[in-house]
Amino acid sequence: MTESEHLTPSLLEPQSRGGDIAEGGFSFQEQVMLARIPAWLAQDGFTAMIREGIGDVEAKFFVPGRGFAIEFLEVKDHTLQPSKFLNEIQRFREVDAGSPNTYQQFILVAAGVSRDLEPLVNGLRRVRNPQDFYEENSTVKENSFKEYTRLVKKIGGTEQDAFFIFEKVIVEADWNTAKSHGEALFKQSLADNLSEYEDLSFKTFDNIYNHLGTFIRQRKNQIITRKELETKLREKIPPSQLPALSPILIYTAIASENNPEHHGLCFDWAPFSGGETRAIAPSQQWNRLLIELQDTRSWIEKYRNTKRIRLAGNRRLAACLAIGSVFSAVRGYAIEMEYREEVWATDAHPTQETPVYPLAHQMIGGTGTRLVVSIGILRDIIPEVEVNLEKYGLTGEPLLHIRGEHPIISPQHANNAVGGIKKLIVNNLVCIGGKEIHLFFAGPAHLALFLGHRLDATAPVTCYAWVSNGQYSKTFQLFSGISS
Repeated sequence: MTESEHLTPSLLEPQSRGGDIAEGGFSFQEQVMLARIPAWLAQDGFTAMIREGIGDVEAKFFVPGRGFAIEFLEVKDHTLQPSKFLNEIQRFREVDAGSPNTYQQFILVAAGVSRDLEPLVNGLRRVRNPQDFYEENSTVKENSFKEYTRLVKKIGGTEQDAFFIFEKVIVEADWNTAKSHGEALFKQSLADNLSEYEDLSFKTFDNIYNHLGTFIRQRKNQIITRKELETKLREKIPPSQLPALSPILIYTAIASENNPEHHGLCFDWAPFSGGETRAIAPSQQWNRLLIELQDTRSWIEKYRNTKRIRLAGNRRLAACLAIGSVFSAVRGYAIEMEYREEVWATDAHPTQETPVYPLAHQMIGGTGTRLVVSIGILRDIIPEVEVNLEKYGLTGEPLLHIRGEHPIISPQHANNAVGGIKKLIVNNLVCIGGKEIHLFFAGPAHLALFLGHRLDATAPVTCYAWVSNGQYSKTFQLFSGISS
């Protein structure tokens, strides 16, 4: 088989077997990998890496709602010349065309670039970095891109090369110290990206570097998971210096402008926000939100060493209930969220000093399989709920109205309130012989999160979200198994 007859991308093509053929560049490659590992671990979606797969190094990231995206790294321990640079670009384009939507970006790492290539590399940086500052139809952007394209053509590239490089290629040509100062680069990367390790002793840094480097060296052409990397990194830290694992950051956005570049797991929930019109997505679309959360939970349980979550961003009350339910207490999760410049955690359990949260309740109706529950904290929603019953075929079903007239002052207090609410729901569900719950909720977001977190072992819960003018929209059903 000739070189042109090889299928691309393939693990058996000559380019993928470069490391098997030429061992000489491994020291530089290993140093680059070691320095990148802390940066990868700082990304909550980082899942695994492989050395000498299709590329020199590949890193896989979990993206909620999309699945996995891969970074493709090609590592060169020499100064790049234009011809070699274009060869690599051609290789990247072939890989991208042969496996569409697999690689989110291609990263070309080198010890430097030649004088002939330097104008292009600098021009790419200058054109790309300020892109968001100018309007889409800006003459500045248009003229700058034309000048950049001219630089690509000057070294023998094409307009198609220029577009591909701009959209998908990152050039890192400042790794000339990697071979001689690799350990220092690793230590700096660890301190910069994983601040919980910045106060380790110099001896511990050395032990981590050597231990992790030996592990990477032994795992050529094998998948190395995030769990393995974290475990190896922490094995050489004395117990007295060992920090807690950072929580998994989940960022929820309800508008494009509040969804910045974020190192957490980002959920684009703009369709569920309602926007200025308060128009809300139909229930079948809300199921997508629930599926994204469940897929994320499966990923966490397979690839992460912690079940502690830090919640950031914005979301509706129904989404808070869903997050709490999917990452529930019974599955071993704990969730933190910021509230009034404090961190409220679902595992902040009440103490003897925590005040009881007083709840008023009213039960209307006899037996039935469906229990309608309205919860109003600092707000009376009973009239609104009663108006919406007919629309959803709930007229005549047993009703449990729960009211709270006092503010919730702490996460421990919130857990007390949730305990009281759940007890009322379970007791009345048993009394009527109910098999499902229809929930209308109005209250603080943290209480919705805490309630969802502990609603297990009740019944399937259909949630309704307030829209406007006293109207509610049906969202999704939280599939909790009914307890025996």
